[in-house]
Amino acid sequence: MTNKPSDKSQGAPPPHPPPPSAPSPRDGLERARAILHRYLPDLVHMNIGIALADHTDASLHTRMMASKEVREAVSGAPPSVPLAPPPRDETDGGGA
Repeated sequence: MTNKPSDKSQGAPPPHPPPPSAPSPRDGLERARAILHRYLPDLVHMNIGIALADHTDASLHTRMMASKEVREAVSGAPPSVPLAPPPRDETDGGGA
């Protein structure tokens, strides 16, 4: 039995990575967040429908994976506006 060398071992150059989709990493992150905020509600509604539907043909595994996706989408999405700091409590003894 002889081993044939694969095409990759014959000196073929590796494939080039695709060009960047944004001119800078910051622009790419802003685009990704915009897409996330545009499609996240639809994704969550679809997965909730799959996970919690009464009469469905989806298997138990599919429903479990849909509920897991909802949990990850909701808990992993950063808020679009930074949260305000909590109000200062004047009674905590931190005053002058």
